[in-house]
Amino acid sequence: MPRAPKQKVAKQEFLRLENKEIRFATPEQVANYRAKRLSCNKLLEIGSGIGAQTILFAKECKEVLSIEKNPETAKLARANLKELNINNVKIIIGDALDKSVISLAKEFKPDIVFCDTERAESGVRTIENIKPNVIKLLEIYSNITPKIAIELPPFIQDLNKIKISLEREFISLNKKLNRLTLYFNDLKNHDTSVVLLPENKIFKHNIKDNLSSKSKLLISNSIKDFSYLYIINPAIILAGKGIYEELANNLKCGIILLSNKPYFLSDNKVNSPFLEQYKILLTCENKFETIIENLNKLEARKVVIRYPIDAKEYWNERKKYEHELKGDKEFHIFKNDKNKEAIICEKLEQKEKIK
Repeated sequence: MPRAPKQKVAKQEFLRLENKEIRFATPEQVANYRAKRLSCNKLLEIGSGIGAQTILFAKECKEVLSIEKNPETAKLARANLKELNINNVKIIIGDALDKSVISLAKEFKPDIVFCDTERAESGVRTIENIKPNVIKLLEIYSNITPKIAIELPPFIQDLNKIKISLEREFISLNKKLNRLTLYFNDLKNHDTSVVLLPENKIFKHNIKDNLSSKSKLLISNSIKDFSYLYIINPAIILAGKGIYEELANNLKCGIILLSNKPYFLSDNKVNSPFLEQYKILLTCENKFETIIENLNKLEARKVVIRYPIDAKEYWNERKKYEHELKGDKEFHIFKNDKNKEAIICEKLEQKEKIK
């Protein structure tokens, strides 16, 4: 799966950037959050790239030693640091697993090591095809400092191969999944956390504190008797079933699976930065003619399709509906395949202050 859409990087207007490099660069809001979490005296960064994260590490740390394997990228990062008059960062070219680089890292005596791993743009992401090798990196650099953080692709398949206790931190930027960072040893605060940016909201999950959550859950096969439907932030879903079940319990929501994807239900409106709110207006038989009939009764003009459909077919499907509509309002269509019903909803804006 491709990375999230490009976002602005720190000091972008002053930097030398290339399209390929900026696509993989850490967005400013993510880089700023991470730099504050990893703020320390001496930080070792593995994989500086063009320096988008390095710039903000330099702001939060007294000294930064950055390792970059690609000479051209390192040259670009150095130029960017010079342009911004940043002089507390040293960039060296080399492989983090080479003996000479490891020796320099030991001499530096970092408080924290952060690694932004290199991975292919597409294909199945596994621990084996990540560079540098994560298992080896942990083995070697844990002897330098126990405080290690590693960024990995969010959809990595085999985290269970890492045997060290860790925190999985999923970052959502502008309601889209953006990053997964692992924190080891003294950097670990929870088992799993989900961070929303720019809202700066964090959902924290610890397995031992939530062993009884399943017994309280309301699982529904129908939206009958519910007034509101909620889309769950994708970072919460990817973080795991235990996380969204705990959130459902905290918010006193039910859970329904639509096309095998979890959604929340409630009778009274619930405000949460981790959810998008929808007012359920009606359900009807899942037939095109019936859906059109009900949409016209609601004076619809536009629809947003919320059920699974191939991206290439999305606009054709949407135009098929809208060609038959004559009103001036917009509605969202969900489908419950199990009950062979369509669910027509109105999206609500969260006007109330969210705590």
